[in-house]
Amino acid sequence: MKFDLHVHSNCSDGRDEVRTILRAAARRGLAGLSITDHDTLQGSLKALKIIREEKLDLILIPGGEVTTDEGHLLVLGVQELPPRGRSPEETAEMAREQGGITIVPHPYHPFRHAIGRIPDCDAVEVYNSKHLFGIANARARRGAKKRQLPMVAGSDSHFAATVGLGVTEIEAADAEEAVAAIRAGHTRVVGKRTPPRFFIGNTVQSIYTIVRKGVRRGRKV
Repeated sequence: MKFDLHVHSNCSDGRDEVRTILRAAARRGLAGLSITDHDTLQGSLKALKIIREEKLDLILIPGGEVTTDEGHLLVLGVQELPPRGRSPEETAEMAREQGGITIVPHPYHPFRHAIGRIPDCDAVEVYNSKHLFGIANARARRGAKKRQLPMVAGSDSHFAATVGLGVTEIEAADAEEAVAAIRAGHTRVVGKRTPPRFFIGNTVQSIYTIVRKGVRRGRKV
């Protein structure tokens, strides 16, 4: 069963509506997905409602991409996201208290709010479809193997057209079983790279933000 564990909607910085994303996921044969908008469960809550209303054959793992004090961390299987600005370890502990899990996404990508290390988490995103050259993915895989942590994939999609390019294969009948399978490391990673036209703009924007912050710091000194 194929799951895309890293998808953004227009509830944060994605382009497309949740309904459009869900229909795209169903067309591509996904068994489930997680809408992981930044610091909000709004996309997940909308998805659950739409799946029930339209009787879509999809499993929705509620989640979000939380901004820690070092970078981004995916939190799945919770009813409430930990607050932003905490350490990765504190964020992970708060997720576990709810029965959820944390996944460190794109841990070594220089322009993606990467934590830059693998903290005490439940799994590592070792295949992110938006890594053009694959170097950061390879480093994440090495780190996960060294730490003996479960490995997952995600599309990191900001467009419905790219949902399902990063897939984690899991045997699960519902969201709770999917979370348990990830935690236990019963996963298989499958992926295709996102076509450059979908992420070049995001990368340029990230570089611009980093440069602008550097200029502001320089002015304060």
